[in-house]
Amino acid sequence: MTARVAQSQAGDSGAGAVPFITYVLGGPKNHGPGLYNSDPLNFAPRASLAWTPPFDQNTVISFGGGIVYDRTIVSAVQYQQSQYSYLFQQNFTQNYGDGTDPVGSLKNDPRLDHQPAAPVPASPRPPFQPYIDKTVTPNLPTGLQNGGAFNEAIDPNLKTPYSIIMSANFQHQFPASTLLRISYAGRLGRRLLAQADANQLVEFPDKTSGQLMSTAMGNVTRELRRGADQTNLPAEGWFENQVVPGIGASFGYPNNTSFLADNLESLMFKGDFADTIQAISGLLDYNVGMGAQFSENTFYTNKGFSSYNGLLVTLQKNLTQGLQFDANYTWAHSIDNVSVTANSPAIGGYGFVCDVLRPRLCRGNSDFDVNQYFTGDFTYSLPFGRGRTFGANIPWGLDEVVGGWDVSGIPTWHSGIAFSTVSSAFVAGYANDAPGIFTGDTGAIKRKVHKTPDGLLTLFADPTAAASAFQGPIGFQIGSRNSLRGPQYFNFDFGLAKTFPLWPREGVKMLFRADAFNILNHPNFQVPDVPSNESDFTTSNFGQLTRMTSGSTGEGPRVLQISGRIQF
Repeated sequence: MTARVAQSQAGDSGAGAVPFITYVLGGPKNHGPGLYNSDPLNFAPRASLAWTPPFDQNTVISFGGGIVYDRTIVSAVQYQQSQYSYLFQQNFTQNYGDGTDPVGSLKNDPRLDHQPAAPVPASPRPPFQPYIDKTVTPNLPTGLQNGGAFNEAIDPNLKTPYSIIMSANFQHQFPASTLLRISYAGRLGRRLLAQADANQLVEFPDKTSGQLMSTAMGNVTRELRRGADQTNLPAEGWFENQVVPGIGASFGYPNNTSFLADNLESLMFKGDFADTIQAISGLLDYNVGMGAQFSENTFYTNKGFSSYNGLLVTLQKNLTQGLQFDANYTWAHSIDNVSVTANSPAIGGYGFVCDVLRPRLCRGNSDFDVNQYFTGDFTYSLPFGRGRTFGANIPWGLDEVVGGWDVSGIPTWHSGIAFSTVSSAFVAGYANDAPGIFTGDTGAIKRKVHKTPDGLLTLFADPTAAASAFQGPIGFQIGSRNSLRGPQYFNFDFGLAKTFPLWPREGVKMLFRADAFNILNHPNFQVPDVPSNESDFTTSNFGQLTRMTSGSTGEGPRVLQISGRIQF
């Protein structure tokens, strides 16, 4: 990437402007390099302190902090790179047998009467440069124009990811076996594993006009969005000089800019920068804007970072007088620049650092960020019946009806999960779908789950206004990640149980239980679809809710379960 940046800043182009990536056998035995350099300076101190004030023996205050390293990351990246092991791909096939002469082919099958010939060695042999045409001189890169030339590699300078963890806790024991905990938890992720496309767009100046590539692209995008005639646009110096000079005029257009805008209107209207440059790569010199050897060149790097800060409050009551409960509330915020898990490839427009040269541009709410969370559980033995507070000596028959009842429940609520718009525009990376740019007021994206007059269930109070509050990228300018919030979630599971003494003197009991998962049959929806119409954000189904959460208990529609057991 360093070589590409230097080459692009200088405005240099050509097949040899960027060194080809070459694969060789690695390791000491082959006198070759390792997958990555050693990382011996991982220092992981930890410290903690707990204190009980002498004037209050029911209170404990504690603090802690430290550094932890993610050593399991190595297996994840090695597995992913193994999917692109050019030097160990075997493309030789040896067919045995002959359908026209099965007897003769069986008689002469070398596997039966003598040792078969050794298979052809794996091809290609090192050193190997993928997607390079060596039938011509000078050798020419073909990957970008191919459109499907993907590569994965590990940054040789990869360091072990680590996190700085911090905590502070206050705990107090109240009467009646009740415990209160107030805690702060913080985690700062540093040098986290992040996949970056080393083939992404890099700003490229036109030496003749002095215009930047992003300026030319942004100007055309703005012109198209304001309704200008794409067949008669003002000439942009970058397109006039970097694209084959005069090609627009040869097709009857006033300039190259109009020629490209008319033929690539959908891409340029959306601000689909990377796809536009890839589409015209055959009209550009090699290594202009994007590297020419690959379409996508994934490197596993340390360009990821994150921060999590959370306040947790827990009120716990141990079992007394038939009642016990836990109530937990969390306020938290998680921020990062990429959220894909370490052992998942960045694919399908998701998972890359949005811009490897400006990684903080990708900073936003984590894909899993939920600001507020409440969970609880309780069990309560109703105080009626034999052996309980009221009616301890009632007749056995009456106890069969009113005694021995227990109730329990698990309430859960959380605020909406963060999610992003979808622009269908790939800006810095060839496979990195950029979020739309928010241009409206926050009232336009106000949440109000309701059914529209045409029968669509939607998240936003006004879907059209919400959609119109966004526009596609312009040049290198993109929107913020996860700027929207999905619908809130609520669920309540409830249980009812009773013990029936069948023969009290013998200790034989029947245990009856009825459980209702999502007893209120409350619908909970997944984050909505936020499609663009492949050109702009004006669709009436923006934010349409189409999928409910699903699960075996508590997440889908109400489920009832009845069980009985005889105990003796």
